[in-house]
Amino acid sequence: MPMTERTAQILEAAIQEYIATGVPVSSGLLYARHDFGIKPAMIRIELDALEDAGYLEKPHYSAGRIPTNTGYEFFADRQLSAATADHAERRAGLKRMVEEQALPDFLRELSSELDLLSAAADLAATAVYKCGLDHLIDHLDWEDQAGIRSVIRDFEHVDDRLLHAARTLGERTEGPKVFVGKKSPLTKSENLSVVCGNYQVDGDIISIFAIGPKRMDYRKVIRVFKNL
Repeated sequence: MPMTERTAQILEAAIQEYIATGVPVSSGLLYARHDFGIKPAMIRIELDALEDAGYLEKPHYSAGRIPTNTGYEFFADRQLSAATADHAERRAGLKRMVEEQALPDFLRELSSELDLLSAAADLAATAVYKCGLDHLIDHLDWEDQAGIRSVIRDFEHVDDRLLHAARTLGERTEGPKVFVGKKSPLTKSENLSVVCGNYQVDGDIISIFAIGPKRMDYRKVIRVFKNL
């Protein structure tokens, strides 16, 4: 759908509110917390249009709305466009960790900062690493038994998939990428999202991945990845 900047801001705000709270978002809440220059009834019309366009959906138990995969992808694209790299410290830290063969320590710090599972693939050494499964488990909705099984299956195969996923990213190092749901080259679960990027360290490519629920803090994760 053609989208005005105001409509984009309403959608971005709705998704950010849902990421923060996990509660379906209503026009009244958006009106109370954001100034779009229009009344709740007009915000409701905008939300209706966004739902019709596939960016939002309405759970049967609520008058509020939650993001669809298309909505999350829109939100992630907005963050990718807005975030800028403004620190050199973490990039230097990644280089040092690789040189010291301490990439697991780097992942441990990254996983703790993002509160997500972190993984890495060193294509030159054909080595893979991961850390922070407990962070991922703590943030998943475990009420869906099928969803639980899909996540477990993913992590039974994650080591085998890491090198393939890194190669899928290719040699590109222009910035992080976001995959929502089953579009990820690393995970197949509908309940997960993956942020990833390739980084050149002394001529070698190191692929870094952050894996979490679709309701992850994309804004923070993308900002960190842009500063790797």
